[in-house]
Amino acid sequence: MGERDYGILDAERELIAAILADNRGYRAVCHLLQPGHFLSPGHQRQFAAIAAAIERGRPVDAGLLAPEDRSLAGLPPIDPLDHALMIYGSYLGRAAVDAMSPALAM
Repeated sequence: MGERDYGILDAERELIAAILADNRGYRAVCHLLQPGHFLSPGHQRQFAAIAAAIERGRPVDAGLLAPEDRSLAGLPPIDPLDHALMIYGSYLGRAAVDAMSPALAM
């Protein structure tokens, strides 16, 4: 991961924190995001766990996360859809770069 990736990692972390603080945030972004859209494998796992719980009708909070990931609690509130669009746009950019890779252009 390069230096330019830290902004998207912050957006991922903030989105997960926002959903944990208010589960309605998941409903605002679930039509757009899938776990594979996240850059961080840890965030992919967290989003998948959150999605599975909410889809089963279980509310989620920071207790769903492993102890080392609970630092997400207490981040400032954000607009989940704005962050979801940043994450999805970053995913599309990575996919476009991968598709234009010389190894795949044959």
